[in-house]
Amino acid sequence: MKNWKRTATGILLASILTAGLALPEIAVAAAADQTKTTKTEYKTGAVIPASQSEAARLAAREKALSKYYITSGRKLNKAVSLLEAMPPEKTGLDAAQSYFYRMDKELTGKFFYHVKAFTPDVETLVGEYFLAKDNSCVFRRFPADNSIDLLDGTTETLLKKVDIVPASVIIPLKSSGKVLVRIPGGLPYDLTLTSLTENVATIQEENGQLSIAGNARGYADILAEVAIGGFVKTQKLRFAVMDERDIAAYEARQTYVPVYVGMSWGWGWWDHPRHHHHRPGPPPHHHGGPHHGGHRPHR
Repeated sequence: MKNWKRTATGILLASILTAGLALPEIAVAAAADQTKTTKTEYKTGAVIPASQSEAARLAAREKALSKYYITSGRKLNKAVSLLEAMPPEKTGLDAAQSYFYRMDKELTGKFFYHVKAFTPDVETLVGEYFLAKDNSCVFRRFPADNSIDLLDGTTETLLKKVDIVPASVIIPLKSSGKVLVRIPGGLPYDLTLTSLTENVATIQEENGQLSIAGNARGYADILAEVAIGGFVKTQKLRFAVMDERDIAAYEARQTYVPVYVGMSWGWGWWDHPRHHHHRPGPPPHHHGGPHHGGHRPHR
């Protein structure tokens, strides 16, 4: 992960995030140029001077994208102002260059403004950004390897939006179950699983993924911890480990309803984190109390 656990502390950036998208409308040069472009009217079959062809082409593109994206206006200008006020080495945006910006109409995961910056011809993606609606954090996605960098802010509020759920609450005896994590924007995270009922279920690694092995009939409590950018969310999950007779009895009584979680628009689902490591040895102590059976990321 690139600079994953680094949090910027610059006074300028802190003040920018405090103001966030509530900043007064500041039409920076790139945003102003884009606003002018959007005023060019596109009409099918129209005959125009060759000098206006590029502007008409952009207008046609904007019209086609307008169903899903915001390409001009106050909300986009505020987001652009926030991004372009940050150091270029963080955002990858050159103050001397102009860009074509677009923002998804819908919030990603009901939490992030999703903004993309393109070259003026809209052919090359220059930067992709996630700006928290509460101004708490700004992320950048790198197109080359799809990695994520926390540009500024903290992830405390973001983690409150994270869902941690069982893939199924039933684990067949001698089989395994999974924990699913849902994060706005599909951001990478570190996952730690700890069995609180090791006589029933234990944590194991299968093909680079953490899973829960059902070793004996009964209920198993699993402590799941999701870490992003220096903050951790914990969730205790209960699984039922059943043999074939248990499952048949449940099905006969029509009371066995496995809980499966599927895809949801605007969210990123991951069966396992993009970046996670495991605890091969004893877990660390937290707040003076021991944890058992977990997995710790390598330092």
